[in-house]
Amino acid sequence: MLALYYTAVGWLFATASATAQVPFHTTTNGERDNLVNAPADSQFYQFKWPIRKVAIIGAGVSGLLAYRELVDAGFSHIRIFERDAVPGGNWHYTDDVPDKAPIPNEDPRIADYEPTLPPPGAVLPFERWYDDRNDSMGMSTAERWRRHRAPQPLYKSLTSNVPAPLMHFSGHDWPPGVPWHLPYRLLQGYLRGVFSYHGINSNDDSPVTSYSTRVELVEKRHDERGWTLTLKKFVRLGAASCKEVWWTEDFDAVIVATGTFNAPNIPNIPGLAEWARRSPESILHSREYRDPKVFANQSVLVVGAGTSATAISADLQSSVKTNYISVRPSKNSTTPPVFLNLLHHDVNIVGGIARFHPDNASIELADGTFLTEIDRIIFATGYQFTFPFLPQYHNSSIGLDEEGPMDKPQPLVTDGSHYRSLYLEFLYIEEPTLAFMNMNLGTVTWTLGEYFALAIAKVWSGKAMLPSQAEMWRVYREGVKARGGYGKGILFLGMGGNTGYVNYFTGWLNMAAYEYGGKTIDGLTKDWKEILGQFALAWLHTNPNPPHIPGSGKNHSDSEGKLQLLGAGAERKSSLGEDVLQYLISGY
Repeated sequence: MLALYYTAVGWLFATASATAQVPFHTTTNGERDNLVNAPADSQFYQFKWPIRKVAIIGAGVSGLLAYRELVDAGFSHIRIFERDAVPGGNWHYTDDVPDKAPIPNEDPRIADYEPTLPPPGAVLPFERWYDDRNDSMGMSTAERWRRHRAPQPLYKSLTSNVPAPLMHFSGHDWPPGVPWHLPYRLLQGYLRGVFSYHGINSNDDSPVTSYSTRVELVEKRHDERGWTLTLKKFVRLGAASCKEVWWTEDFDAVIVATGTFNAPNIPNIPGLAEWARRSPESILHSREYRDPKVFANQSVLVVGAGTSATAISADLQSSVKTNYISVRPSKNSTTPPVFLNLLHHDVNIVGGIARFHPDNASIELADGTFLTEIDRIIFATGYQFTFPFLPQYHNSSIGLDEEGPMDKPQPLVTDGSHYRSLYLEFLYIEEPTLAFMNMNLGTVTWTLGEYFALAIAKVWSGKAMLPSQAEMWRVYREGVKARGGYGKGILFLGMGGNTGYVNYFTGWLNMAAYEYGGKTIDGLTKDWKEILGQFALAWLHTNPNPPHIPGSGKNHSDSEGKLQLLGAGAERKSSLGEDVLQYLISGY
């Protein structure tokens, strides 16, 4: 038997052909039982129960990729749960905005939402009815729906920062003439169209899907052979009335495909909490941004230097009176400053914020200067990472460089800056019947997601093997060490300049196909990186007059260090620096 895994954290790339086809074979229930009952001395991980019923949390890009591969692998009992009323995930735009981000941040365990459960001992399904005229909490139906579905962080002018040829599902190419910068409306329609193709759109009345349904709790069953999901569905009864319905369903395995743009992160800068208390409407998180006209003739400070910060600042320029962007240099930053090239030359680039002074409404910068008469502050400072439906795997008391107690399951989330305890970024090592789709950064979600989805389907159907749990932990911990320890940096895979991760999955899954049957998968096309590189060069050099760096006497393109990567006088190359590509493809 071939050892279908690699033990070196640097990945030993397989050389199996990515194009050879193997006749498809669906794993039978009997074969799955044999897989579970593998010999005790097997070098592979032994699942504790057969996997037949699978739940998918989320109906976005990742959820669809997972569903397609599970169906192809022969799984017949699949359920998709989506808190919104339609599919599309992060690409479903509405003018509605989410609730204000809390300042300071909530604990990661409830940073997205605080789960609500039926009363103890309630007979399920349990229903609770609400009417706007006599609601005990003073909430309207519209407010309840907004909290339930959580509007996505899209704004009207948003386009993709990944070129169209790399942003599609296999078998569903874009037609000729589609712009490489895809407007969100095209992506929104495209996603719904592909969901309809598979018969699982919100208007398909499919038993597979449950829309307007939020997963409140995922917990191991009492017999330790699977998972129980506690679910809550929002049902609108009229313009001013609604009900919530709770029930449970049992599954053998669960895929978390909820994305990484759910729980806003606002840094705990001295004085900010008091500023927000006195002037709550002056502060918002980038997820609340929709239209620059709202900020007409105002002085606006955007905090951050990544894709969202620079794009929002650029979008504001035509409407605001004064446009500031605060950039905090850090040797640990994952943001290449080259994104500042996208800004208008009249944008004022300032340093990081040292303190807010609410008494005189001034903002002290790290260099000792002050900003005054700022009307609005937009924090484009990213998101916390959280799984509110898995509270048993959160532990915010663990330090950044620590692991959890060895006598308890290792956590998935600690301080909210990263995820952890995932083998090859997609399986929870403590219990590999809990899988995750596209929780890392620095990747093209549509591309890498196909490898994750196929790996999940193959492993759970017995068409590929995992190493022992001890070996999975060893590989994982060596990977954390190689990436510099815990923190946001471990979420970046470096796919921009290094396709080794994809090569590993291609080799592993294709070798598994030769050994156990099932489908193979192609690696990245030869022009994949070339397309991405040329796209980034064109995108980041369309601005003939970028802003100036304070005190440098130079525009951003002529600055020192990393700023020269795409500088006006720099040599144009077909491939970009690793850090630029890595961050470029980590956004929407």
